[in-house]
Amino acid sequence: MQTPGQSNLPGGMPTADAGQPTLPENNQKRRCPKKRPNANEKQKERRGRKAMAPFVASGSLAVLPPHAPVSAVEEDPHNDEEVMDQDNNQPKEDQKPHFYYVPPSHQDNPRKDKLFTSQETLDEHYHRLSFGTCIIAPRNQVALCKVQWIPFDSMSPAELTGWEKIVFHLLERCEHVNPVKKNGAQTDRMMWADGWRKSSDPDQSVGRFCLVGKMKNAMKRAQYNPISEAAGIQKASDFISLQLQKFAPGVFESCRQLLINSQFPSMAHMEYPSPYTKSDFTSFLTFTMHNFYNKPHMDSDVNDWKLVIWIPIFNPLTRT
Repeated sequence: MQTPGQSNLPGGMPTADAGQPTLPENNQKRRCPKKRPNANEKQKERRGRKAMAPFVASGSLAVLPPHAPVSAVEEDPHNDEEVMDQDNNQPKEDQKPHFYYVPPSHQDNPRKDKLFTSQETLDEHYHRLSFGTCIIAPRNQVALCKVQWIPFDSMSPAELTGWEKIVFHLLERCEHVNPVKKNGAQTDRMMWADGWRKSSDPDQSVGRFCLVGKMKNAMKRAQYNPISEAAGIQKASDFISLQLQKFAPGVFESCRQLLINSQFPSMAHMEYPSPYTKSDFTSFLTFTMHNFYNKPHMDSDVNDWKLVIWIPIFNPLTRT
């Protein structure tokens, strides 16, 4: 039985009786909900704040202010990866960080059966980043990496001199510390460690890396000046500390607080205990040369972050 105003079609869609006004066809369709203006921009801003959080100094609002414009500069529909630019009021265009969000489908190693990643796998499965400042984060999570490329020709004379001094300092330290012995993770080539570490002597808690025999001979020949060496280590420590403070002040703060709270010696300390300076943030550093590489492994360091610096130099052995 059919009542007026109803049809016998499935679902009982209403029909109009004769003489009853009808609505235009487009008004009878289900209306779409209104989209909030700037919803995408606000979502990107929230993602940026979350990703950037580890690198921002406590109490700092300089990064990603509420009014900062956020715009997508690249979106790849094939892998749903996102890269976006962020204006954070930095003076130079090439210093403005952009965000690279890794989608869930690209957060696992595509070739777990291979010990070493081939160039073919890199080209097929990975997104290449090669310039500027980039913050890399899994989507909707805090960042796992911040990276920056600094061309030599973009450096001021003072910056270039600073990096040259760091290189010469590390090369000179090879005369006073032994290369690290190969272990389960280390595969080939050379790595050195400089600074403080846990002592293997049961009567000592910590000790500095040093090549005792060679150092004694150098001191006998008056070729080793402890005061001069201490000053060189302090300058190198201060320079590296300054780079981290400018690049990721939040990471510097967390490392420095851990150093002080744990009462660890600073890399620049010649004696332990010694008072901390404003640039102290780590107990030691490692540096590698001659195409060093190691196996995939997981460290058990107490720090959550590491500062890694690549500096292209001539081979000290062949000058090529």
